[in-house]
Amino acid sequence: MTRVALRAVARDIRSGRRSASEELDRSLDVMRTVEPAIRAFVSVDEERLRAEAATLTDEAARGRFRGPLHGVPIAVKDLIDVRGHPTRGGSRVTDGRPATTDAPAVRRLREAGALILGKTATHEFAHGVTTPPTRNPWDVTRIPGGSSGGSAAAVAAGECTGALGSDTGGSIRVPAALCGVSGLRPRPSDIPTGGCLPFSPKLDTCGPIAGDAEDLALLFGVLSATRCTLDATIAGLRVGVVPAADLGDVDPEVLLAVEAGVRELVAEGATTAAVRVPPFAAWSGPRTVYVLHDFLTVHRAAGWYPHRAARYGEEVASYLALAETITAHERERAVRELHRLEALLRAGLEEVDVVVLPTTAIPGPTVEECAFTPDGGGRSPVVATLMRLCGPFSWCGLAAVTVPCGFTTGGLPIGLQVVGRDVPTVLGVAAQYQARTEHHRTVPALGLAAVPD
Repeated sequence: MTRVALRAVARDIRSGRRSASEELDRSLDVMRTVEPAIRAFVSVDEERLRAEAATLTDEAARGRFRGPLHGVPIAVKDLIDVRGHPTRGGSRVTDGRPATTDAPAVRRLREAGALILGKTATHEFAHGVTTPPTRNPWDVTRIPGGSSGGSAAAVAAGECTGALGSDTGGSIRVPAALCGVSGLRPRPSDIPTGGCLPFSPKLDTCGPIAGDAEDLALLFGVLSATRCTLDATIAGLRVGVVPAADLGDVDPEVLLAVEAGVRELVAEGATTAAVRVPPFAAWSGPRTVYVLHDFLTVHRAAGWYPHRAARYGEEVASYLALAETITAHERERAVRELHRLEALLRAGLEEVDVVVLPTTAIPGPTVEECAFTPDGGGRSPVVATLMRLCGPFSWCGLAAVTVPCGFTTGGLPIGLQVVGRDVPTVLGVAAQYQARTEHHRTVPALGLAAVPD
């Protein structure tokens, strides 16, 4: 079984080979099969969906198409406003009142004809990488990644061909990599983040998750209100490769898969060069101080903390308590260190067009491996491991995409990350890689058994 491309669904609807209502039925049928195991969605209004799909179907029959996504079901992370659905952010802190307007990014999807399928699960307030209760479609004993875990799992399981997520320090790239799909973190200025619950405003972005880079380009063009044209060749492109010592500990199977990916790019005419960048582990401390301070500031400004402190989950409550101990001097020192690291990283990338490296240092860990243990020291070290290779590029405001580049011997997906100065460049490299490989076409088995709470 191979993955269905979003652009193929859009073409079929435009040509009349299928209707928006038929495509919605297909999505709902898959959801009924896999949701007991995957739990990707938190809000779906089937009655409203059928009415909206009928309208889109009638418009197509009359030759009227709203845009390139006419009739295509798209899921949206429950951190982003969708009219008629509450924006809970995966938390009991927020209220259940439905949003009255769409976030700007969602409005652009609708204007392009997309059928907003529903809201997908997020780790509480996007502060984590496990996204409970969602599970990984490749192995339901494993996490889907986060915080856009519901969006990535929904695309991986075939419940939809595209979804919207958010990425502050890896929240699109990590789950896309662990779930074997493609995900784009654009530059912060590329796609509006209004109507999205904030985490760290300087670093927050909205971006798409889909099966492959070409589908990401289609979605990015809609979301950014730009024309995203990918180069037809990467011949002569300079690809930077980070020495393994600077990456830190990386699973050997992950390293081998990414090295094989680089060889595919070379076979397409790219050239490679080693780039020296600060060790990725060096970013963890100052980044943590910076984002925790921002997170606390956001929650105080919203009136949630400390007034609704009892409603937070244990993990996020512990982060807020830790954030309260951060002094102004510590934050200033963290910012100075981050600027120093950024200068070194940018200097290392000056002689290359993109840098290619693993998205995550390990494949998807089990739920138990990532368990939060308040009596055992807090979050699992696995959390920092998963974020290590994504966070620095978020701070630097670079564009980054992850695409599948293979599987472990145990059948878990591996992600290859392409980072560059703009979205068309990184998507162009990813598309050329995927033109030579088949990893992105592989889908997990469906018909999964339900898992316990």
